[in-house]
Amino acid sequence: MKNKSNISSYLCHVVGESPERASRFHISTIRRTKAFAIAIHIPVAIWAVTGYLIAYEVFKLSNTLSLLIAFGCAAMIYLVERLVISTPKVLIVNISRVAIGIVIALLGASAVDLVIFEREIQEQLSVSKREALEASYDAEIMQQIKLVDRKKEDWLQLQHTANCEANGICGSKIRSTGPVYRELARQADFLRKEYVLAQKQLNKLQDAKKSAIDEFRTNGTSENDAGLLNRLQALHDYTDRNRWAFVAWALFFTLVLFFELMVVFCKLVFSETVDDELENIREAISQTKARDYMEAVTNPAAGALALIDGTYA
Repeated sequence: MKNKSNISSYLCHVVGESPERASRFHISTIRRTKAFAIAIHIPVAIWAVTGYLIAYEVFKLSNTLSLLIAFGCAAMIYLVERLVISTPKVLIVNISRVAIGIVIALLGASAVDLVIFEREIQEQLSVSKREALEASYDAEIMQQIKLVDRKKEDWLQLQHTANCEANGICGSKIRSTGPVYRELARQADFLRKEYVLAQKQLNKLQDAKKSAIDEFRTNGTSENDAGLLNRLQALHDYTDRNRWAFVAWALFFTLVLFFELMVVFCKLVFSETVDDELENIREAISQTKARDYMEAVTNPAAGALALIDGTYA
């Protein structure tokens, strides 16, 4: 029994079906067609909204350009989902369909995450830049600390040698402040000056680090120049540091993933309907007639009969 009641022309056009043909569908086919038409709206809407928000909020593009990007994303996903619906249900096609759906879903879920967790991403980008700033100064300060320690050690060692010479404990074993002591003292004073200069340079680096960090905290930096991959990395760095943030991200990601795969799920769940079987039968009949016709035309017996008929005509 066919259901004449109804599937709207809009839903028919969404899935590329003729409304006149759809009016003759059985109820099972109508239900499937409605499910496909409704399901296809979900990933298209997600990509349209996400594309606009990423272009407008994340990359600070103009409203017009953001709308064009949103339309382009929605149109591309619509075409892909239409392709998913139109492909036949065979094993290799099912595998390809699921693979394409998963890739699109992963990209879509990741894009949605960039919008949902925008504040967390901005915070993590700021933290990462501050850590990079501190690390650049720390590396230079660490090298200067080693230099200061070495200068101090050389100075103290030579000063000890000069004092030892003056006391007559070592060196010439003569207790005096003669030429040997004065030369050692001169060299020790030279090393002391080098140590003082190295210590002053260390203090300058430490002050520069403190000033740079204070300026960073006061003025901050713009994260608008951060690319898509940098933002994804920042998001995962943030979730790695916060267990509950990771749980929230995983739930949102899984939810969006299911939404993105809705068309694939519908395609896999619905089996062939009566109208599909009728269509397959019509195609089989047409194919059989075509083969019979080709056999009749190309058969040698048909040519001999035609020749006989022509002779007696």
